[in-house]
Amino acid sequence: MSKIAVLAVDNTEEVECLTTVDFCRRAGIEVTLVSAAKNRQIHGSHQIVFHADTVFDEVDFDSFDGVVFPGGPGTADLGAVKGVRSLAERFLNEGKLVAAICAAPGMLSETGLLKGKTAAGYPGCRPEGQALWTENQTETDKNLITGKGPGTAAAFAVEIIRYLEGEKKAEEIRQSTMMP
Repeated sequence: MSKIAVLAVDNTEEVECLTTVDFCRRAGIEVTLVSAAKNRQIHGSHQIVFHADTVFDEVDFDSFDGVVFPGGPGTADLGAVKGVRSLAERFLNEGKLVAAICAAPGMLSETGLLKGKTAAGYPGCRPEGQALWTENQTETDKNLITGKGPGTAAAFAVEIIRYLEGEKKAEEIRQSTMMP
């Protein structure tokens, strides 16, 4: 069974975060929702409050197959947490999954991590000269999966499932959630 960490902070875009958690758990992926803040309670960008399984400083990420970065207005705060960007770099370099949606691909590209990679991201949050930005809902470039924004959260989650569990499981989840 695959194992991923989904990182969140206050002002995380709820649909990007929770759709990924939900769909991946439906697929049998072990998902740990990690607060990158000091407490487990997350106040999403649309006043939805949810609770993380644990906090960033208490996680040993060595056993994870991937890490997911939801976007939203809190993305800059997520990127400012000590260890978050180096975790993404480590996972990319080790060939583990790194998935980012909305403003999060832009946050990662600011570090040079996406240099020369094909990526999707929220318009206005895509630094020029870093990634090769597309207008697609999602992009997969080796072990990097990116998504455009809240309206593409389901497609983004299915791409993560496809990457970790294969086409059959991704199609099963797509159909069972009634995605077009």
